[in-house]
Amino acid sequence: MARARRLLFLVEILFLAVSLSSSDQETVNDFGDGIRSVEAEATTWPPNVVSSEDDPSLAPGHLKPIGANVPNKAVKVLQGFPPPDVFLRDYAIPSVPVLFRAAVTDSVAFKNWNTDEYFRQFSEADRQTHTIETRKKEVRTQRPTALTLRQFLDRYNQEDIYMVEAVPSFLRKDVPMPKSLLCEPLTNLLVDTVMWFSSGGTKSVLHNDDVDNINCLYAGKKELVFINFPRYRNKVDLDHPEGSYSSMDVEAVDFTKYPFMRDVEYHRVNMSAGDCLYIPYRWYHQVNSYGRNIAVNVWWEHNLKKYVEALSQDCGDLSEDATLADFNIENPQEEQPSDHLKEFLDSVKDETVTFEVFEASVKKDRVATELIIWTPECRQIIKEMFDEIDRNEDSVLTQDELDLMQEEELEEVLGEKLDGIRTVIIDQVAQLRQSVEAEVARGRAESYVELVKKLLDEGRTTLAGADESAEQGHQEL
Repeated sequence: MARARRLLFLVEILFLAVSLSSSDQETVNDFGDGIRSVEAEATTWPPNVVSSEDDPSLAPGHLKPIGANVPNKAVKVLQGFPPPDVFLRDYAIPSVPVLFRAAVTDSVAFKNWNTDEYFRQFSEADRQTHTIETRKKEVRTQRPTALTLRQFLDRYNQEDIYMVEAVPSFLRKDVPMPKSLLCEPLTNLLVDTVMWFSSGGTKSVLHNDDVDNINCLYAGKKELVFINFPRYRNKVDLDHPEGSYSSMDVEAVDFTKYPFMRDVEYHRVNMSAGDCLYIPYRWYHQVNSYGRNIAVNVWWEHNLKKYVEALSQDCGDLSEDATLADFNIENPQEEQPSDHLKEFLDSVKDETVTFEVFEASVKKDRVATELIIWTPECRQIIKEMFDEIDRNEDSVLTQDELDLMQEEELEEVLGEKLDGIRTVIIDQVAQLRQSVEAEVARGRAESYVELVKKLLDEGRTTLAGADESAEQGHQEL
């Protein structure tokens, strides 16, 4: 079991190490069909600034906009979309943001969404209501309102509002599916598409998302500031973890209140209409928009195991002209992480549930399936979850015990423990970072995909026997 864990932890740390090393290297890739990397400039880091022991208010950037007054690292830029295998190998797996310049300039959305009159022609513009944020400088506690698209178009240039909503069904045919995602193993992971529409001047909070994301801009300009999640996950403190965001003033970052913000490096990218941007899983980012602004996010489930497997799978016969309308995209983002377990507990209310049965159900949860290996740490977290529900401590869950728990209490217990599972792999990755970074520095990064596949195969084979032995030992206890 120990050998299996080490092998599979090594897989994760390889992803991290490649991410850490590749972001500082200049590369020029030729993908054919005129698709080339055209920019990958890096800035020396850290800059020569005030040390962490000095007064935070003396550091450059104090009470300035996020990332201001310090060097910003460039984001890699490609002309157009790379093929799915290149996107996975060079960006999604190693967690590297990349700008796809002029990637959607041939789309219906790019050509027709430049005027409000195009939207007014649809009868749905008077019938369907959409979520409207009531303050352009984002405040997550601000209550949104609802307007039809026509009502929004009549008001958005004069009022402090913007629209953020799943892409309306009558507009989905206008929006191309990013060509880098046109591979069935990836389209099977799609979870949501979101449309952002404003007159410009929006400023998001600093936040991160638990999905991978390609954002395509169809009107206006955007500026995004990134902070590398794998590198700074233990330093950046989002003071609203329940919503994965910070309440800091992004126009005047207070280093005395948020001292970690002077110790991180910033990546900055500017987008123009027709550009698309890959925002890696959980990378911290803050977004500013300028001018009449329309963008669409395509979100999909982050799953490293499936990414690696997809490299050796057939992409199917998806058309390069496919649009969002060609895919049935469900939205698990609207669900709570614990919904699967709540449904399971509802389904077994007339039965007694042992820990083994409970654990098997947790392993099928959407959060748990992101793990490469089910570790003893995971089992301990689930045991704690089980014990909190098992009020009479008889090692089985009954309907009476479930009925004793309020809905909010059950949600809190399940959600908190599932969040613990989310952090297990990330924490284990850090344990091997130094040794694997040394391997990458010696040139092994060039063949890391093949190495990852080999380790996955070895680890799964070893793990199968180890898990069987561990389960037998547990039953004997």
